[in-house]
Amino acid sequence: MRQILLLSCTALAASFTPTSTFITHHHRSSIIHHNPSSNKHSVALHLMPNEDDKDYISPMRQRPPPKGGDVAYNNENIRRQLRHYNEIRKVGGKECVQDIYAQDPNTSGDNTRFWFVGKVARCTGTVSAEAAIARQMNLLEEHATRIRPVELGRSFGILEFWFAHGDTEPLTSQNDMRTRLQKVTKVVDGSDKVPLLEVGLDLSIVTNQGAGFCIVRTADGVVPPHMIV
Repeated sequence: MRQILLLSCTALAASFTPTSTFITHHHRSSIIHHNPSSNKHSVALHLMPNEDDKDYISPMRQRPPPKGGDVAYNNENIRRQLRHYNEIRKVGGKECVQDIYAQDPNTSGDNTRFWFVGKVARCTGTVSAEAAIARQMNLLEEHATRIRPVELGRSFGILEFWFAHGDTEPLTSQNDMRTRLQKVTKVVDGSDKVPLLEVGLDLSIVTNQGAGFCIVRTADGVVPPHMIV
C-alpha cells in the first residue's frame, strides 16, 4: 500500500504544470514528505532559481527617471508648482496669470486649433511672462502630449505654445476679438536661473468623459473672419 501511495505522489509531482509566468523562470523540485502519525504522504513544490535568474530585475524597475531636472514630469514637481501657483495667485490675482495653449500641428490657416494646457503664474516684479513659461516648458509640453495624445502626442519637442491673459477662457470661447493669443518663445535667456518659488503652474485636467477645451484661430492667433459674429 505504501509503495502504491509513493508511486501516485511521484506521478502527481511529475505531472504538475506551472501556470504562473514567474514559476516558468525557475526549476521545480518536488519533495515527498511522510507523516508517520497519519500514514499519509504529501508533495511540496520548491522553487529554485536558475543561474540566469539570480540577477534578474523587472524591466519596470529599470525604467530611467524622466528627463527635465527640477521640472521633469513627475508627481513631485507637478504638485510643487501647483502649490507655488496657488500662493502667487493668492497675492497677485489674475494679473499675474497667463493661460497657455498648445497649437495643433495638424491644423493650419484660418482653422488652426489651439488646445488649452493650463495656467502659469509668476511674481510680476521679478519674472516676465515669457521667462515664467519657458522655465516650466518641459512640464507644459509633457502635459500637452498626455492630455491630447491623438492631436499632440507625436509632436513632443516641436510643439508651439501661445498664451493669453489669465482667466480669459470665457472670452476666447466666445471668439472675443480683443483677446488675442501671443506666441511663446520656448527658450528665453536666463529663464533657467529663475527660482521655482517665483513661478507656478496649474495644469489642465481632462477626465475620461471630458473633451478638453480648444479654440479655433488664424495661424497668427486671432479670431478668423468666418467666426466673427
